[in-house]
Parts: sequence; structure tokens; C-alpha cells
Amino acid sequence: MLKLLYLGVFIIIFSMSGHCHAEMLDRVVAIVNDDVILHSEFSRAFETALEYDPDVTASDVLDNMIDRLLLLKEARKFRLTSSDDEQGKVKDDKVIIKEYIDVRLKGFIHVPYEDVEYYYYQKRDSFSGKDFFDVRNEIEEYLIEQELNIKLLEYLEDLKRNAYIRVQLGTDT
Repeated sequence: MLKLLYLGVFIIIFSMSGHCHAEMLDRVVAIVNDDVILHSEFSRAFETALEYDPDVTASDVLDNMIDRLLLLKEARKFRLTSSDDEQGKVKDDKVIIKEYIDVRLKGFIHVPYEDVEYYYYQKRDSFSGKDFFDVRNEIEEYLIEQELNIKLLEYLEDLKRNAYIRVQLGTDT
């Protein structure tokens, strides 16, 4: 008798499964530590990137999204979050990342005076006769940005080495 009851419950449950259906709403394109990048987010970012650069690849966009997630995670460790600033405005992720890079990397970059001077004398013709002291700050900022780009690439490679990253981007995107 008990077997018939189990069989009846099984048949009822099994017959109801034909009326249920599953629909995929979104799929995961990448997993970065505890965060995911959804296909819908990736598609929006890719479309936006294509507007600015028609030659951009899906891989480039996904790499940028992964870099952004890694930097945001590190910024949160530094307690740089999207909380309200002095004017009561919520900080954008781009602002948080920029502040983090400024604090974590840019603050430690120093360009010696001799390097600024050397650059000026190497590129003197491009400054249209301006005096060294008129363009010194501009040159220094340029050299700092160059060094920052190098340091940022190294830092991101280090973050990627120590992170769990799984990319599930297919060729259908």
C-alpha cells in the first residue's frame, strides 16, 4: 500500500513537470573572484565601446570589465566606496577607481627634474619656442602618466595572477 502511495506521488510530480518550463534570462560571461559579468552587461559595454572604437574586440572589452572589477574590489579594501561625498553625491565607479589609482600607484611615482629637463631638450621643437619653465609642469605630468600606465599594467597583471578568473565568452557574441 505504501509503495502505491509513493508511486502515485511520483506520477503526480512527474506529470506536473511537463507543465513547467525554464527560461534563461541571462548568462554568465565571466566570473571574477566572487563577482560575475552577465551577458547583458557585457553586451551594453561592447556596444558602447564600438561607438567609440569600431575596431575594438569582444576580448578587449571583457578584459577591461575584469580589470574594473579587480580594481573596485581593491578600492573597497581601501575603504574607497560609493558612499556620499561632501556634496551629497554618490561616487561613480570610475571616480572610485581613479581615486584608488591615485592613492595606491600615482602617489609613489616621482619623476626626477633631470628627466623632465632631458625630455624638454629632446622634444624642444614640439614646444614651439616656449621656455623650459613654461612647460615644465606639463612635461612632468606627461612623464608621470607614462610611468603610471606602466605601473598600472604591472599591478593589474599581479591582481589577475592572484584572482580567480573564469571566462565563458563564446563566439556567438
